[in-house]
Amino acid sequence: MPANQRSKSNYYLHKYFIIPIKILRTAIIDTVRQDGIEHAGYLAFLSILSLFPFLIFLISIIGYLGASEIGAQFVQTILASAPKEVIGALAPRVNEIISGPPQSFLTIAIIGVIWTASSSVEGCRTILNRAYRVALPPPYLWRRFISILEFIVIIFIIVVGIMIFIFAPIILKVVEENFHFKFHIDYDFFYLRHLAIFTVLTCATSLLYYALPNAKQKITQTVPGSILTVILWVALENLFAIFLENFHQFNFVYGSLAGVIISLMFFYLISLVFILGAEFNYHFHRTYQIFLNPKVSRRAKSSPKKKR
Repeated sequence: MPANQRSKSNYYLHKYFIIPIKILRTAIIDTVRQDGIEHAGYLAFLSILSLFPFLIFLISIIGYLGASEIGAQFVQTILASAPKEVIGALAPRVNEIISGPPQSFLTIAIIGVIWTASSSVEGCRTILNRAYRVALPPPYLWRRFISILEFIVIIFIIVVGIMIFIFAPIILKVVEENFHFKFHIDYDFFYLRHLAIFTVLTCATSLLYYALPNAKQKITQTVPGSILTVILWVALENLFAIFLENFHQFNFVYGSLAGVIISLMFFYLISLVFILGAEFNYHFHRTYQIFLNPKVSRRAKSSPKKKR
């Protein structure tokens, strides 16, 4: 192999394989150094705390729009990706919420869910600010107000996404009938469950990494960590399910509370991976901006060092 081709191969191998692995190693180390293990427990608690109020609020809005069946399918599809022990602990209450929350409780739930869910958003913001090295975040009251607005935006995006899945097949059928063009599409969206879940989770995670921290960045800078996070979520879900099938320590130690503890542990692992993805984004962008961009690298070398 000629020297030019060998050096080019080494360059691409180093750029697209070796450096990402080194970045992942650094991200894992910094997740521990930045108290990510402890923050994951805090985020898991907030996730469990806000899950059911969030579902009540979401199903209520979808019901008012006349799409409760599609919303129920959407929730069931997301829930089906969890281990069966987690499904067993959460499914009874989720099914009760899907069947229709009590109207007398609804007003109180809507008021409570906005505050609780905004606490989850604020908790995510605090953790992501730590991962993105934000030294001086805005005042607390302003962050809280922004968290409530972002929670409403999240609900709006989910509802719009569900409505798109309702009307997209209808529009495609009209196009086929009027223009005599066959798309050869199975209009049952949920047969694409795995691909849809992966795509939705990746986009949603990118938006969270982009919108929540008080750091200036492009949304494209959040994509690498989002893809890594979703891949690790899928792998983690399968490994955790295998662990629960072969080891029964939770049932032995916690007895009737095993389902709740397993759910909390599942959310803890998901939160830990979420924090790891943020750390990966931070180091990925810095590495490829400084060391792989010739202009930035040349500027960094030529700039005089400041004396302390």
